[in-house]
Parts: sequence; C-alpha cells; structure tokens
Amino acid sequence: MEGEKRKRGNTPQEIIDEILIKLPVKSLVRFKAVSREWRGTMESKYFIEKHNQYQKSLQLRQVRILIFSEEKRYNGLSLETMLVSASGLVLHVPPCLLPIRSFNRFDFYKITMPCDGLICIYTHTRIFNLFNPATTIRRRLPYPTSDICDGGHRVYTLLGIGREKSVISPRYKLLWYYEHDYKRENKSTRCMVFALDTNTWSHNMERACHREKDLKLLAFDLHTETFESISITPDIGCRSCHELSMCVLDHRICIFKRFVDDKDHVFKIWGLEDLHKRSWELMYSIDLTCLPPEFKEWRIIPMATINNYLIISNCRLTMWLLYGSKSSILYRAISPFHLYMSYFETLVSVYQ
Repeated sequence: MEGEKRKRGNTPQEIIDEILIKLPVKSLVRFKAVSREWRGTMESKYFIEKHNQYQKSLQLRQVRILIFSEEKRYNGLSLETMLVSASGLVLHVPPCLLPIRSFNRFDFYKITMPCDGLICIYTHTRIFNLFNPATTIRRRLPYPTSDICDGGHRVYTLLGIGREKSVISPRYKLLWYYEHDYKRENKSTRCMVFALDTNTWSHNMERACHREKDLKLLAFDLHTETFESISITPDIGCRSCHELSMCVLDHRICIFKRFVDDKDHVFKIWGLEDLHKRSWELMYSIDLTCLPPEFKEWRIIPMATINNYLIISNCRLTMWLLYGSKSSILYRAISPFHLYMSYFETLVSVYQ
C-alpha cells in the first residue's frame, strides 16, 4: 500500500491536470470526492477555463444537442442529449427530468441560448432559473424589480447570457431586455443586467427606437453596459427585421431569413465577420431543391457546424440534415413540442 502511494505521489501535478481536463463533466463531478486537492483543482477558475477550451475544441469533431420537451406527468421539462459526429453517427442519452420547479402552462417559458454551458429558463412573470445541464445544478435568481414593468400587464421580454471579455477574471452576466410600453406609445426599450458574482440586478437602461431606412443589429456591451447598432447587409434581401432570425455558428453571430417560400430557391446564412469592421460574410448558401419537400414547409433553423458541415433542423418535423456537398438525413421524428439547441458541457458554476 505504501508503495502504491509513493508511485502516485511521483506523478507530476501538471500531468494529472492534463488528464483531468480531457475527462467528461460527469466523471469530474465524481472525482471531486477523491481528495480535497483534486476538488480544489477542479473548482479553480484556471482549471474550469482550460476544460472549457478543450470542450470547445471537440466541437470540430462532434456536436452535442440538447432536446427539451414537456413532461406532462410532472408538469415540467425533461432533457435529452443527442451527440452527432461528422461521420453521421447519432448517439442518444436517456432523458432526465430537470431539477426546476414546474411551470404553469400559461407562464410561457423560454430558454436562452447557452453560454459556456449555462442556460436560463425564464417566464414573462420574471421567474429566472439559471441551470448547468452537465452538473444538474440550478440557481433561482432574485426577482427583478422595476417601476416601469410592475403595472400588472405582460411585457415582451428576452433574456441572454454572456460574459465580459476578460482573460484574468471573466464575469458572467444576464441581460434582460423588454419593451416596457405595452401600448407602444413611446418607441423605446429597456433592459436590466444581472451579475452572477454580486447576485444583483443593475438599474434600468433605456434606448429609444428610431425609424431608420437600413436594418440594424442592436448589440449590447456587457463591460461598458452600452448599446451600439450595426448595419445589416442589404444583400440578404429583407425589408423588415421581423423577417430575420439570429443564431451563433462557429462562434460568430449569424442572420438568416426566418421563413422560406416557394420563391426562395437558396437558403443563405450571413455571419458577422468582424465586429469592429462591422462587415458581413456569406457563410452558407444551401440549394433548397436538395431538401425534402416537407422540410421546407416550416421554418428552417441552423443548429451547429462540424468541420465543413452544417446541421439544420425543421421546427415542426425535427428532421436533422447533415449538409455538406450533399445533404443526408441523420435523424427524423415528429415531435412538435421539442426544443433543440447546440451545447457543450462545462464545469462553470451557476454561482460563478
């Protein structure tokens, strides 16, 4: 026994860290019980950041998809994971019930796009649950108070998660964006920012909405907490922002037409090439004639990329296509109440 301890003690800590960084989150959560030293290492910001970088690098070969669906027996949400590789292999992880309070069907819950493995499930009644699906740890955020939106009426609301651009100590924040004037008499919107480290909501910030000839993308800087607008390329051929949708592909903001019709023969996705230069690049141009006819009857949603391949879905039939030089169907099912999003597992804490 003593000999085994000496052998383990001769292993440099750097090698142990490199091995641990390449392990999945589920294994790391179990290994925290090995020793206080291992637990301290895995909970350090340096280790979490290195593990994040490795998980991002895996996206070149595989993509993890989260599948949310309503669980009627428990009046809640269930979560299923699907792993898609560039070779077309699809692996499923059995669904599990989310450890989040049951939502009233009339709450109209929404789910944010993930940021470093964190997502937020929220409602128009301002119930916010921050959640890490990999560690299954959740955090109920405090109720944001605002004199503007406490008039008893519903407000149009959107929520997003991001982090400041800081290598030393990144701060995760949530941006709650809403139209406080439900009668739309004043063309303005407001937002509040929640900082995870201080557990507080910041004051309201308002931005007037002016009528402009060109379409604009409204961006918010989490560090300075200021708005800026970016012109959208006119080549996309849209007259109104309501015709557009956004997604993130290859860590870039992308825009595309929300719906396609019989007149559209090509589905185009534009990516923001450089935030400072504010230029757009045509990333994908998909020939719609190569897709099944029933696939085009509903909204087409870009999900993720694997190398030079693009995974797109259909919001009605939930049909998965691996699109490259030619399209091939990977997965097909009728599940109208499902919500899909690409995701990579991390150790980032909801209390970061």
